[in-house]
Amino acid sequence: MPGLNWVKLLPRLSTVQMDSPSLSPAYARFDQFQFDLSSGELYRSGAPVPLQEQPSQVLRHLLRSSGKVVTREELCATLWPADTFVDFDLGLNTAVKKLRQALDDPAERPRYIETVHRRGYRFKFPVEWASNRNDPATTTKVEHAAPASVVTPIQGDPKPPEPRPPVPWKRKALIVLAGFLVVAGLLYSWMAPRVERQLRLLELQRLTVVPLTALPGNVASPTFSPDGSQIAFAWDGGKGGNQSSDLYVKVIGTEKLLRLTNQPGAYYAAWSPNGQSIAIERFTANYADSGVYLLSPLGGPEKKITDKCAVRFIAIDAIAWSPDAKQLACVTYTSNTTSELLLLRVDSPQFVPLKTNCKRPISPAFSPDGIYLAWVCSDILGGGASIELQRLGDDRSTQLLTRTDGIGKLAWSEDGRRMIFTAPMLAGDIWEVSLGNPSSQEKLPVGHDAFDLTVSSKAKRLAFAQRRTNVNIWRLELGTTEQHARMVIASTREQTAPNISPNGDKIAFESNRSGSNEVWVSDADGSNAVQLSSFGIRLTGSPRWSPDGGLIAFDSRAGGESNIYLVDPRGGIPRKLEIDIHGNSEPSWSHDGKWIYFASGEDAQHPTGWKVSSAGGHAVPITDGPVLRPIESPDGFRVYFIRGASLYSVMIDSTTAEKVEGMPFVRLDGWTLVESGFYFIGYHTGRPAIEFFDLKTRGFRAVYMFEKPLPGWLGGLSVSSDGKWLLFPQLDEQSSDLMMIENWR
Repeated sequence: MPGLNWVKLLPRLSTVQMDSPSLSPAYARFDQFQFDLSSGELYRSGAPVPLQEQPSQVLRHLLRSSGKVVTREELCATLWPADTFVDFDLGLNTAVKKLRQALDDPAERPRYIETVHRRGYRFKFPVEWASNRNDPATTTKVEHAAPASVVTPIQGDPKPPEPRPPVPWKRKALIVLAGFLVVAGLLYSWMAPRVERQLRLLELQRLTVVPLTALPGNVASPTFSPDGSQIAFAWDGGKGGNQSSDLYVKVIGTEKLLRLTNQPGAYYAAWSPNGQSIAIERFTANYADSGVYLLSPLGGPEKKITDKCAVRFIAIDAIAWSPDAKQLACVTYTSNTTSELLLLRVDSPQFVPLKTNCKRPISPAFSPDGIYLAWVCSDILGGGASIELQRLGDDRSTQLLTRTDGIGKLAWSEDGRRMIFTAPMLAGDIWEVSLGNPSSQEKLPVGHDAFDLTVSSKAKRLAFAQRRTNVNIWRLELGTTEQHARMVIASTREQTAPNISPNGDKIAFESNRSGSNEVWVSDADGSNAVQLSSFGIRLTGSPRWSPDGGLIAFDSRAGGESNIYLVDPRGGIPRKLEIDIHGNSEPSWSHDGKWIYFASGEDAQHPTGWKVSSAGGHAVPITDGPVLRPIESPDGFRVYFIRGASLYSVMIDSTTAEKVEGMPFVRLDGWTLVESGFYFIGYHTGRPAIEFFDLKTRGFRAVYMFEKPLPGWLGGLSVSSDGKWLLFPQLDEQSSDLMMIENWR
């Protein structure tokens, strides 16, 4: 090509080659961000930014079409196969919203992604392409003004001297070398994360777990000293009960315990990064002694910081130190079902509430560099939860991942690239996830029935509390003077949510005896138990018999969304009840079997109450406002339900709800309805008891005093249709140990 300056033209030819399908670049750069086109990982100034799969696909498509409008139809075709049936507009809007959150790019003032009204989106920021994320020498800029395949004439060089004709073999060698480098870069970017993942899996397979404690009773809330040589934890001394623990510390490898507190209660502890003190959350029957304290690891007097945070649920409330040991993050409850996160200054009584846009945030954990605070949002109806990352000083958070079975305690890896967590919430497995690839979660091959954990990066140790729980179903004879109950359904695991068949010869219940929560049915004496569902997840249960005994309705979050299912008690495949609204749970039948009542919605704080034909179809609201656990009265005139911590009712032909006057505090899963009143779990005697509330007299009386603690989940009480006997779950045995994994990184 005589007359052209080849030295100046080479960069433009490189751009053409990089745009071709066979030599496409591996990384895109814009502003402070780098995006791996192969793995979908996003980085900001070298640090990984959590980005889920669909937002990542949207970003990839926008970058490859940089400067051009990408229609909504094109993006939908990228995200979903042709035979997918979803709400495309809602799904795409959600994906773009999460992408904007990751890029910190508000729709009102976009810096990167421009919304083109009624058409789609355009990536407006200049983009650079590279074969290696950290090599600026291979970078070429995208030319927005003209297609990359058009070579723009070079200006400002009136008549350059004609160069010597290039040697043909050198030109070919240069092209081959450039192609080799690009292909090598692509292979590296494709192979590197996969090789890294396989190496990590090999590391995990070599891990071993050993007991750290072997004490009678229950231990909880482990926390390592900064050097990992000591561990502090709460222990109930074998007495049992959530509010009978004190704090202890031991040197790892010895059995000698040093008792740090002498105020029995529920504890959560966190050792400061500088090793000078241990922060504790304490909840006791005497509220004045509850709150957040600091104490020396050697024992001695306590210093109270605030009474705002007091632990209610071991392992999920949690307290966390900032890396500089100047701040604490803790959970404070604003009601029985809502909470907020506070940042406390250690050297002053000041605290700052964090804006989380979550009604029940729990389990805070600072990143190793102190820039982010991770926490769990647990306000999804039915027990679902998400891990959120929030840059301190910013009111917005980025969702890392969502799980339908709940999430417990969080911890960070030393380099801040991975997070470790327990799931399900109260007793599950240990998982880890890469911030650069949150869609891929790995379950550790060691560690089960875990409900709390702590990590020592310096000593390369991970400790977790492992719980063993046995809950069984007991039968209580009603109308007798003797308060005597007997066990009817038992296993070494957990049995809850009993429901007696209309003729009294069968019992439906939920149990995890097969490894996951499933619906079971047995004879009235507990014999001949048969499994009716096989979804393989934790959140399946709440079985309810139809009035004729021909079907059992139950709920399950199989597939990620809560739905109602029907199954023949004699066996068969459960079928989903098709309803025109989503997120449905807690079914119950009308007295004539024509309707099924249920709660709906993913927001655990604002569920709504509905009814639908037992054949499915269009759902009808039963009242305005929040509704949980709706149950129709035996005469079919009213529907009773829980709102907050109180019992309400609404007439069948009305939508105006009324509070049941005289009825005390009601536990959500601890009541049932009979013709003359309610059996419920009450606390008027100073300890849990089954009590009866009479609808005529508006008075209540104790029926049965529990001999053992109540489980965390009852699933409900059930009374036989003749009113002669009642079923309830009881916590018969619970113990826990601390376990430790060495060589953890």
